[in-house]
Amino acid sequence: MSAKPPTSPVRIERIDAANVRVDGEIGFTDAREAVAKTRELFDGASKLTIDLGGLKRADSATLGVMLIWAAAAAVRGVRIEFARVPAGLRALAHLCDAEAFLGIA
Repeated sequence: MSAKPPTSPVRIERIDAANVRVDGEIGFTDAREAVAKTRELFDGASKLTIDLGGLKRADSATLGVMLIWAAAAAVRGVRIEFARVPAGLRALAHLCDAEAFLGIA
């Protein structure tokens, strides 16, 4: 019997050139993996929508990753939009006054 390798709680999937879907959770232990995907997310994109509707749990680490992604997009001249942002994450962004930078209405 072979042991299955541990699976990451976060799954970041490029759907097409302009869309990314995030499923699972981006917590403190998973943030490094999410940030490591930054370059691959933005390569070749001029506009990118990141769908966060599949997040099962979000915290300040999730917000930190979003801020890193938004900064990376700004440096690369990529328009970024976060879609289906969970209510708790919206509230955290509001508390940190990060809604405008992240494009969260």
